[in-house]
Amino acid sequence: MSEDKSWQTYVDNNLVGSTYISEAAIYGIKGGLWAKSEHYDHEDDLFEAIKKGFSDSEFILATGLRVRGEKYMTLNADDQEMKFKCGGKGIICAKTVQAIIITFHTDEVQPGNANNALGVIADYLRSVGF
Repeated sequence: MSEDKSWQTYVDNNLVGSTYISEAAIYGIKGGLWAKSEHYDHEDDLFEAIKKGFSDSEFILATGLRVRGEKYMTLNADDQEMKFKCGGKGIICAKTVQAIIITFHTDEVQPGNANNALGVIADYLRSVGF
């Protein structure tokens, strides 16, 4: 499944449309980009690092992430959610039954607001087995 219109609606309306998320993408757990925001231009290695972090939180806690030449420190990592920070900017990721959602927020946004915007979608997808 690639860039399906229904998945794009989640990204455009619920994530980026919340105004708390600046960039977002939804990937299948097994790989494959399902939908992304207009300015999301990250390589698959970001997805692979995040996917590995969900199964090996010690790895991601120790290494953090390097995105666009910047080091993001890991704030939290477990089997359903990960949070990273670089200055005031952040990355918040969620794993559902079949998807991994990656979101970015700017330093103008309160991280809790970005986390809530992602949490609503992730909780809904988990509740319907997705």
